[in-house]
Amino acid sequence: MKSLVVSPRRAKKTPGADEVENYLRDNPNFFQERESLLEEIRVPHACGEAVSLVEKQVDVLRATNRKLQRQLEAIVDIARENDALYLRLHRLTLALLDANSLEDALAGLQWALHECFQADVAVVRLLEPLFECPVADLFADDALKSSGAMIRLLASGKPDYGKVDPLLAGQLFGERVNEVASAALLPLQHAGLKGVLAIGSASADRFHAGMGATFLMQLSDIVAARLYSLLPECKG
Repeated sequence: MKSLVVSPRRAKKTPGADEVENYLRDNPNFFQERESLLEEIRVPHACGEAVSLVEKQVDVLRATNRKLQRQLEAIVDIARENDALYLRLHRLTLALLDANSLEDALAGLQWALHECFQADVAVVRLLEPLFECPVADLFADDALKSSGAMIRLLASGKPDYGKVDPLLAGQLFGERVNEVASAALLPLQHAGLKGVLAIGSASADRFHAGMGATFLMQLSDIVAARLYSLLPECKG
């Protein structure tokens, strides 16, 4: 039986300069069909030690193109993050709408903030109205009601985030205050309801002064409106 002889694979031959030149002569439309290649190659101009105006313009255009490309990639990344964020907000809204009682809504809110937004600690403290409720620590005590930070938060109607004052953090998070390195405080105000939703994170960088407030304001409005609709006096 004849043995099978396998010849060694030949290395791919790199075309020489003459071959490239002849190919380009035979294919004059080569660069028209591959315009992006012109952004990568450099064609020097014989201007001695000086840089030709054309070459300088090409360099500027390349730099501008790279900058625009980076900006476009950043915009796409932000769009993807916003899509994911609003999908999580949608899930949280559904969890609140599925609740048939205030207790169920608070439990659903806790679940959604933990599962969808990776919150380590989340608490709701109501200032008004007062009513009978089995949920422990739902109502703010007198110290929290009279807190200057709480008064300013409700007066502004805007979320506050970052590192929380230790005294205020203790009033809000209670025994779990040591788990909170940064927090977002969302005012809850809708009709006769006043309170705060405090979302705490073990990461000091999770909530910071430079972050956008639009999403947190939407979350605040949704939570306040749904909790108000489940108040005993509103359910009739």
